[in-house]
Parts: sequence; structure tokens; C-alpha cells
Amino acid sequence: MATTRDLIGSVAKGDLNKANDDFAAVMATKTDDAWVAAKLDVARTAFDAPIEEPVEIEEPSTEEE
Repeated sequence: MATTRDLIGSVAKGDLNKANDDFAAVMATKTDDAWVAAKLDVARTAFDAPIEEPVEIEEPSTEEE
């Protein structure tokens, strides 16, 4: 797993092919982390709605008239 430090080191050495690979790895890690955070946020807030008072339903009368 490449880090930002690896990316900067590759650029400083002039190894731009390695820097490109390091950049792709760093961005993939950041993207994956962002997706996980977004999924956890949706899961945490999906059902966080205010609870309304229950509506009473009248039962039909069983008596015959």
C-alpha cells in the first residue's frame, strides 16, 4: 500500500512511472475510505426519522343489527 510519502519520494527521485502507480494506490485507498464512511452514514441515518403518534383504527363492530 503506497502512502503520500511514497508518492512524494517517487516524484523527488524522478521515477514518474512509480509516482503514477503510487498516486493511483493512494487515491484508491482514499476513495474506498470515503465509500465506507458514506455507507456507514447512510446506514446510521436511514431510519433516524421522527416517530409520529400512532393512528387509532376503529375495529368493525361484530354485533348484528
